[in-house]
Amino acid sequence: MQNESAAPSLTSGLLDSNAGPASPCAEGRGPEGALAPNAVFPAQGMGHRAHPDHYPLWPAQPYRVAPNGYPLRIAAQRRARPRPFRPLELAVAAAMIVLVDVAAWSGGALAAGGFGLALFFLGLPLLLFGAARSWRGSVRLGIVAGLLTLIVVRCAVAPTTGVVASGLGLLVAFGLALRARRPFVPEIVASAFAAVVGLPSRIGAAAAGLRAVAARTRLGEVSVLPVVVPAGLVALFLGVFALANPVVAHGLGVAWSALARVVALPSLGRVVFWAVTLAGGLALLRPACRLARGGEEAAAAGDASETSLAVARNALVGLNVLFFAENALDATYLWSGTAPAGMSTQQYAHQGAFWLTLALVMLTAVLGAMFRGALAHDARAQKSRWLAYAWMAQGLVLGLGTYRRIAIHIAKSGLSDLRIVGILGTSLVVCGVVLVALKLRRRKALTWLLRRQLDALAFTVVVYAVAPTHLVSAKVNVARVLGGEYRPVLHAFRQSHETESAAALLPLLDHPDARVRQGVAALLDDAHQALRARSDERTTWRERDVASERALAALDSASERIAQALGGADRAEARQVLLEISRAANEDRSLEELLAIPAANGLRSRSVVQ
Repeated sequence: MQNESAAPSLTSGLLDSNAGPASPCAEGRGPEGALAPNAVFPAQGMGHRAHPDHYPLWPAQPYRVAPNGYPLRIAAQRRARPRPFRPLELAVAAAMIVLVDVAAWSGGALAAGGFGLALFFLGLPLLLFGAARSWRGSVRLGIVAGLLTLIVVRCAVAPTTGVVASGLGLLVAFGLALRARRPFVPEIVASAFAAVVGLPSRIGAAAAGLRAVAARTRLGEVSVLPVVVPAGLVALFLGVFALANPVVAHGLGVAWSALARVVALPSLGRVVFWAVTLAGGLALLRPACRLARGGEEAAAAGDASETSLAVARNALVGLNVLFFAENALDATYLWSGTAPAGMSTQQYAHQGAFWLTLALVMLTAVLGAMFRGALAHDARAQKSRWLAYAWMAQGLVLGLGTYRRIAIHIAKSGLSDLRIVGILGTSLVVCGVVLVALKLRRRKALTWLLRRQLDALAFTVVVYAVAPTHLVSAKVNVARVLGGEYRPVLHAFRQSHETESAAALLPLLDHPDARVRQGVAALLDDAHQALRARSDERTTWRERDVASERALAALDSASERIAQALGGADRAEARQVLLEISRAANEDRSLEELLAIPAANGLRSRSVVQ
């Protein structure tokens, strides 16, 4: 019989077959997870599994300690209480408040902008890295750190809502990747929600750590704690009495005003901002590791039934025939460039990209569901698996057809942000088809597939957020318009509103068609005024960014060219004329019809092109 008073205490970390004793967050287990029955028991040696009733020893657990004084069996069933925050963690939490305040607060309100957000996303990961009790180097940690670096650069250049949202998600992923080598997107999301739920325990642990520091801190021979706690209680009840008694409230207000004249006191909104920052910082410093249990190998689920074998075989035969027919049609009308009778290649390709991408998504879902059990390993299902490989190969050919459709749209009417989204989305779906093939080949579980598909989705979203898609599209379209095309002019309306791409339209002020010059000048004049107004509102460095400064400088320098190209015409009328030209061009009207559209100042066909 074990001595119940000799229960070993938990130390910092979780036992992980892939990590050393200092690993803070094991694969499939977190700091707040239940105690596993197969943990190592010290009395039996490090190589022997403990009895399920024994109290386990978890090497190097960072944040929780065992409840002292409980019998072994009771201690194994109770939830460990949070370990008090270390002085380093408390100092980092305070540094987080200072960092966020400097980066995002100015003039009595939030003032987050390009350089401020760049400082935020640069400084916070460094603080998290410095505060971690231990960290684990991995490829995933390097990828997350690299993506955060791109977020920092993008924020400094031209921040967007998508960039900020991606950066916040990557901060959560970074905190978890410091402690675990393989945190996939589902585990990161679960850990984020668990950190919100467990926030009260982290606040309690921070308070306990602060009490411990205060108890050890002395001014001369007097401890700080007997002074701070009574003073805090007096201030608390004084506030209650001020709410209850107008005389006390008046006296307190006079005293507060006198103190504010001597010492700069923060506003209530700023104090609330600090409190929210502190809560978020505590959650990042003590992430809740919610890593999935179990392996990713597909479990042998017995033999497949005759019905399932027949269903899979017949369905895959029919689907292969259907995909072959679609690919044959694309080979005849799409790849050859010979459209069906009464239809152009553009019309044949119209809207096909989205629906074919949806078909590929459905392909991955059907195969993932069909081969999640016995069909994945049963020898009698070998023909069905070969049919599945053939179907996936045809899906990849269908993906090439989707790229071809997008290329046809770009070749006709130019490049846009939405078409870049289509390219990335198609690439993501094609990646999903390849992952399904690998899952079937390596006999992996459905969990393996979902984790990697969600990782690929998250990576694609971040890449799209940081990529200068509007700038790339504008440069491509401007070159084509200067080459004599009118269709890409349609995208200038959106790209003139984007900070990163507005100045890229300046070469169109030299277009030979006066109507194009007038319309683009009207768009750039609107963009110039909007940039100037935003610049006047941004009174501090933290709100500024590189793209806005460069675009404003470029438009300031070109202000005379813009006024000359506009020629005194009404801006609204000039924009409308440009819109009519772009629509007529995309409707494949004749050149005579395009030249017949009058300019904003009433000039007609023969005088608009100079």
